[in-house]
Amino acid sequence: MTSCSPDQTGVVPSLFRRVAALRGGRAVHTRGRFFRAAFRVLDHAGPRLGVPVLDEPGERQALVRLSKGASLPGGLPDVLGLAVRLPCEQAPGGVLDLLLATRGRPRWLPFPSTGFGSGVFSTLIPYRHGSGRIRFLAVTADRTRARSADPGAIAETVAAAPLDFVLGVEGRRRPFARLSLHTVLPDEEFAAFDPMLNRHPALRFPALLLRVREAAYAGSRRGRARSGERTGERAGKAAERAGERAGERAREAGAESRRDRSGLTIA
Repeated sequence: MTSCSPDQTGVVPSLFRRVAALRGGRAVHTRGRFFRAAFRVLDHAGPRLGVPVLDEPGERQALVRLSKGASLPGGLPDVLGLAVRLPCEQAPGGVLDLLLATRGRPRWLPFPSTGFGSGVFSTLIPYRHGSGRIRFLAVTADRTRARSADPGAIAETVAAAPLDFVLGVEGRRRPFARLSLHTVLPDEEFAAFDPMLNRHPALRFPALLLRVREAAYAGSRRGRARSGERTGERAGKAAERAGERAGERAREAGAESRRDRSGLTIA
């Protein structure tokens, strides 16, 4: 596994450190809710990934966070995030973090969505894997639920009944796992999701991207430390105005019509 020691004084870490400190927590995705979930690997005939927690049939408990990228208030459209933490003995920290966001076109581009049930979630940048470059995808199993882009509203939905997502690999029709959010957790700060630190050796990032992303996450971690790990819920006014304009573009573009299909077969 490639090991990089990111420059803590460069432009990227400095930017993310300042944004995280300003927002009192994460640099992005400050508005969100945590959930307990059941992660069930499906018995499928597709190729194995070489990651036991993603390959071996069975059910495990997971920590999930649903969030808004620009942290716009209420149900305004935003780039929505789905973060999943799974137990993984082979990962350096003992956990595997998968971070997905709603995408547009091109497929690596994050794009605002009008609701958690209408977006296609993707890891955006492909992992380097023994079988080639792969992206993980996720969609809700029931599109009639989770229509809101407000994590608080989704928490109410989960409190009423579990909310299911299916996960797959881009280009493969059969999903490999089902994720069922069943318990809303209190608004408190858990250990931050970090795909740079919490990854399996079989899932690698390209070297250049690895250095950039590690620098960004390192800067965000230092910014959170400076702010005392407060859970920030405010975005700057300029960022909010820009996000609102992005939301308007999302509506005009028909984000809710799901023009970017995942291709996964939901069963």
